[in-house]
Amino acid sequence: MNNVSIFCGAHEGKNPEYAKAAKLVAELIAKKGINVVFGGGNVGLMKIISDTALDNGVEVLGISLKSLHALELANPRLNQIVVSETLLDRKDEFMSRSDAFIVLPGGVGSLDELAEIMASNQLGIINKPVGILNTEGYYDDLLKWFSKAVDEGFISSENLKELLVSDSPEKLVEMITSHQRPSDENWTERLGL
Repeated sequence: MNNVSIFCGAHEGKNPEYAKAAKLVAELIAKKGINVVFGGGNVGLMKIISDTALDNGVEVLGISLKSLHALELANPRLNQIVVSETLLDRKDEFMSRSDAFIVLPGGVGSLDELAEIMASNQLGIINKPVGILNTEGYYDDLLKWFSKAVDEGFISSENLKELLVSDSPEKLVEMITSHQRPSDENWTERLGL
């Protein structure tokens, strides 16, 4: 594993535990010698992720959106930043440049990125680990919805099992870096077909 994308908020949120957990995730990934890919902004949890990873000696790639690039200002310490025209292009960049994905607390953008990765895994477009860091129960309601979708037959239980979830940064990073995804040939089984 060479590169992990971290999706997170352009704000730090009200709970200081979000920033603390973001810093620890970046430290843990860097200690494993894995580079970080993130949203490119020099604000919020994104800034914490990029600064921490850079401080710990790994490469950091920012993937920004043209309409946000001037507002969020890229971390001036970045060696490389990709500026995408559209959200679809941006998500394609994340998927092609990353070996795994971690979602920290964030807003609609983080949720959109999570859904894109999960759907792409489900459809066999990619086959890469994805996990949620559920700091202070931030994603509890979303996880309840996922369970409801399984109960109602909209998501297969096999597919949902591939979403790695923990409230511990240490445990989630270990889960992501050691997880063996199902083989590419069996992606239709994950759909429950």
